[in-house]
Amino acid sequence: MAEQNKALKSMADRVVNGYKAVHRKEFQEAIELLEPLKPMLHQPEKPNVTFLVHLSMAQIGTKDIEGFLSTYEELQGYEPKNDEEKKLKERVDGAFEELMKTMADQSEN
Repeated sequence: MAEQNKALKSMADRVVNGYKAVHRKEFQEAIELLEPLKPMLHQPEKPNVTFLVHLSMAQIGTKDIEGFLSTYEELQGYEPKNDEEKKLKERVDGAFEELMKTMADQSEN
């Protein structure tokens, strides 16, 4: 039981550190911490909007456009459970809109 608790604490620390890395704009570090945890922390039948938001922000921060768009599309299938998730999701929506605007501007030039 102690080993299981130790493993859970280690995973929780990794998630917290990943979220903090996003807030510090250390996106590569965030990707390295969060990406491997996605299969455990988010499944379609048990969505984790907060996790997906942080992962998507790390992806856009590292210019992983395909990864960001994939995560963004997945995120659109889930309703936020509370005001905090709603605000987080709105930030990703803003990043998506900015990306689309930038891509449109580049295609005009």
